[in-house]
Amino acid sequence: MIMETNEEQHKLFNEISQEANIRKMSKDERQRAMETMSNNFDIQNNPEVGIFWYDETEDELFGVNKAFASELRFNANGYKNLGILHKDWWGKQQNKLLRRKKPMGMLGQDYTKVPRGRIWEKKTCKDTIFQMMCGKWIEDYGREHIESIVRDEFNLQNVPFEIVVDTHWDIGHGWSQEFDVEKAHA
Repeated sequence: MIMETNEEQHKLFNEISQEANIRKMSKDERQRAMETMSNNFDIQNNPEVGIFWYDETEDELFGVNKAFASELRFNANGYKNLGILHKDWWGKQQNKLLRRKKPMGMLGQDYTKVPRGRIWEKKTCKDTIFQMMCGKWIEDYGREHIESIVRDEFNLQNVPFEIVVDTHWDIGHGWSQEFDVEKAHA
């Protein structure tokens, strides 16, 4: 069927839309939506904080969860931090795959067996600094290379930045080991 007029096209669209619970935006809604989206232009390169894993096979980050640091507040310890743990994110992804009966792939192993890290913003005496928290695995994959990928992903090219290595983010180490260490020293 060939549509000859805009009126016929609108009529057909409205019939289809009613069946599918879809409607066309009004001119006012469209104007407000465009204004809302255009307000995002200024924040596209704002620094972000969050968590990630590094996939050595694909040479890329995955499982990235992040937020604009400017939208967060410093906590009592002086950090802007995304409130998600690697352990919890990994478990949720495993559960999704199990429900869908899909292969686990890399998610089939313990979350600590894959290189991971966290980006946060830390208050200093005079200013702030963005820190990449990771394990000594970073030296195995090329510190400068990983730093470049992370800075790009989290928009950290033009801000003070440092890498901080700690055993918590080492391969095979995570929260359960932290509690074991605390018990051993108690």
